[in-house]
Amino acid sequence: MQANELQRARDALYSISPDCDRATWVKAGMAAHAAGLIFEDFNQWSQAGVSYNAQACKATWRSFKDKVGGIGTGSLFAVAKEHGYGGGIASQKPARPISPRRTTTKPTEAQMLFSRFVPVTAEHPYVQVKKATAAPLCCLRVVPAGDPQRVMGESMAGALVVPVLRPDGTITSLQFITVGETAQSLKAKDKPTKLNLPGASIDGWFTVGDMVTGGMVFLCEGIGTAWAAWMATGNAAVVCFGAGNMERVAKALRQQDSAARLVLCPDAGQEAKAQSIAAAVGGSVAAMPEDWPDNSDLNDLVGPAKLLQPA
Repeated sequence: MQANELQRARDALYSISPDCDRATWVKAGMAAHAAGLIFEDFNQWSQAGVSYNAQACKATWRSFKDKVGGIGTGSLFAVAKEHGYGGGIASQKPARPISPRRTTTKPTEAQMLFSRFVPVTAEHPYVQVKKATAAPLCCLRVVPAGDPQRVMGESMAGALVVPVLRPDGTITSLQFITVGETAQSLKAKDKPTKLNLPGASIDGWFTVGDMVTGGMVFLCEGIGTAWAAWMATGNAAVVCFGAGNMERVAKALRQQDSAARLVLCPDAGQEAKAQSIAAAVGGSVAAMPEDWPDNSDLNDLVGPAKLLQPA
């Protein structure tokens, strides 16, 4: 399936509330699988649901087979249409609310929300634990104490906020990186500690440092890896917000600069996919040492990756 068709399928999936009933959730996932989306797409979408469970999500995805019971690509758009999807970009067109916990977020709403937060400082716990005090922190913010923003039922106060940016500077979504008690609470519920803005499609990326025409650009899954790549080399590092978005971002960057030296920096366990993407865009891969466990990343080579938690 071509990249624009995959993006259309991804937008259709994101127009559906992950807080739908289980039968609809499974049907949407099965249809997304048939449409060519990957686990990272399904998992990222599911994470916005209040009942998200990482193990159940993985087990359900592994059970999917293409067009089982007549459920194929068409089923994804059929379900999405029931949830207000009109065939365009889900992040630009509000869907009919299905649950009071989730509505579709417009890019302008993401920008307004981002402007409510305060600039991050080098003293932030996540910056400290990632040993990134020397990295550029401009354009990153923190949810201030007392702010009402909640995701998955948890207060986002204190979370580091990374904006998802289109090339024109439009903020399409936000990633909240939780710390402290909030991170502990999410882990105890087997939920991720990095949460995306509910109802917003990841349409863009975030760049650490400055891109130079024809220069080297590192493609990373998260901000920690991007910081590490920039601190080690001084070259621009792009946050793709997950392995599932790396191919789309790589192709967009290649189209933007045909001479760029693209270097993919996958987390351990994602090397094969990264090699495939690199071959498609004329890039290369900077892989983790072979003996490192899955999900390790470049920042783990810098220092401890475990978040500081209160005693």
